[in-house]
Amino acid sequence: MKKTSMLLLLSTVLILSLVSGSIVSASPSTSLANELTKGQKSPVMMAYYRTWRDITMPHDANSTLPDPNVTAMTDIPEGVDIVSVFHYVNPGTNEKLFWDTLRDTYVPALHERQTKVIRTIDIRELYNVPSMGTMPTSKEYDNHAQSLVDKYITPYNLDGLDIDMEETLTQDKETKASGTFEALSKRLGPLSNSGKLLIYDTNKDNHSLFKKVAPFCDYLFLQAYGRTPSRLDTTWATYKNTISPDQFLPGISFQEELGANWGDAQEPFETSRAYKYAAWQPKDGPKGGMFIYAIDRDGKVYGDNTITKTDFSWTKRLIDVMRNN
Repeated sequence: MKKTSMLLLLSTVLILSLVSGSIVSASPSTSLANELTKGQKSPVMMAYYRTWRDITMPHDANSTLPDPNVTAMTDIPEGVDIVSVFHYVNPGTNEKLFWDTLRDTYVPALHERQTKVIRTIDIRELYNVPSMGTMPTSKEYDNHAQSLVDKYITPYNLDGLDIDMEETLTQDKETKASGTFEALSKRLGPLSNSGKLLIYDTNKDNHSLFKKVAPFCDYLFLQAYGRTPSRLDTTWATYKNTISPDQFLPGISFQEELGANWGDAQEPFETSRAYKYAAWQPKDGPKGGMFIYAIDRDGKVYGDNTITKTDFSWTKRLIDVMRNN
């Protein structure tokens, strides 16, 4: 009787252990950053935030217009999942207040909402690798990648890099850019287990560099400004053998002051290019989301060059369309 009871007890313990083990295996613990990286809020709405139009920047940081800046980064609506620090100012501009506010106020507040904050840099930053020889060594690539992280991410507790690639590269530049991408992939992106994003951003169909670095990237952002929605199918067809649909995010631009007339966000909303992009899906599966450039210009029409606050009504409606489609 005692032996039987002991066997029953051991059997019960074994069964409970197996069940417990299977539960743990099915639900591994992950950091908040990793949960967000894996698309917790999929489909993703991403926005480019123009730093020179932040309220902490001088009005003439990158403009000849007289209007003062009126928008803060924390004005961005909560439905935006990723926001990029898209930066250019004229030499000599006093930027200190912006960077201090980004570090001390904007990033903590956006993180509280589970919004990721990344930095956009140009592809030149990747192929301009300091090296002693004609081509960088593995160590030089590694040092350069770390220097980019140290310069752009660490001081502000940002969540990754977005690489803007619009050039036609020489073979040497492509090789160097690819080497830096690979070195960055140890620190950012899906292979790093860091919870930090590595994003490729382009206006091109699929091309040689992206095919080399796609495994290192979380998303492909397509600058599809001013295009007919049917061209999304054509462009996606060039990428579909390289990435999955949920890594593909087409983007529109709001109307920049004194900027090109892309015509992406013209009323009525339901017939606009922006609406059609939000509703569009690849034939191979759901897209990863979409992005907006110049979110501070939400609602502006061509020819309106005034700097005024926005209620982000287009952004909010696009989020609703995308997530209910």
